[in-house]
Amino acid sequence: MGNGFIKNIKYLCNCLLDVIYSDDRGCVICNEYVSENRNLCTICLGKVKKCKGYFEIHKENLNIRCYSATYYSYIIKRLILNLKYKSDFKSGEVLARYMLEAIKNNGIGFDIITYVPLTKQSIKKRGYNQGRYLAKFIGDETNKKVYRTLKKCKETKDQIGLGKEERWSNLKNSFQFVNLKCFQNKRILIVDDVITTGATGFYCAKILMENGAKNVVVLSAAKSSI
Repeated sequence: MGNGFIKNIKYLCNCLLDVIYSDDRGCVICNEYVSENRNLCTICLGKVKKCKGYFEIHKENLNIRCYSATYYSYIIKRLILNLKYKSDFKSGEVLARYMLEAIKNNGIGFDIITYVPLTKQSIKKRGYNQGRYLAKFIGDETNKKVYRTLKKCKETKDQIGLGKEERWSNLKNSFQFVNLKCFQNKRILIVDDVITTGATGFYCAKILMENGAKNVVVLSAAKSSI
């Protein structure tokens, strides 16, 4: 048998074991026992601070409303990194459920869901788009369709380490719309993992608004600061 066949068998076995023993898994952060199927222990849950309300970006004759589910902290950072680079979907589920709670508590209304796009190079490196995973989870829970409405048309510098103005200039003209018909006259929810200055969400929303969207709101799992 070839190595490829053996790798596939091992992969299927690991998937099966994950399903069988998923209920016995501890906290995704500290691995402490979790009495309920919630993926975070009581101590780690207590360290998560939820965001209230929203902030608006007033720029280029647009007002874009941005919501975040939680504040960026050690626990949330670990969850995001686990999802982003380790394909840990248990961590992703925790983030998505915080986002669902924010949607409910803030009465956020929308017709369709989309997500911040990555370049092909980034997707190749990570294997998938973590924003799309969060969007799909939220879509399944809210019975809303998820569409790819945007693509990232150029590589940009990593936003980490950049100042506020540098972040805005770094992302300008980085996005293009696709699948135009799906978002015409629709209220759109853009899903992202982290909001810092709001530059990413704003430029994504700007493209959609300029091409026929009725309204665009941005929702992130976490709110960070520079």
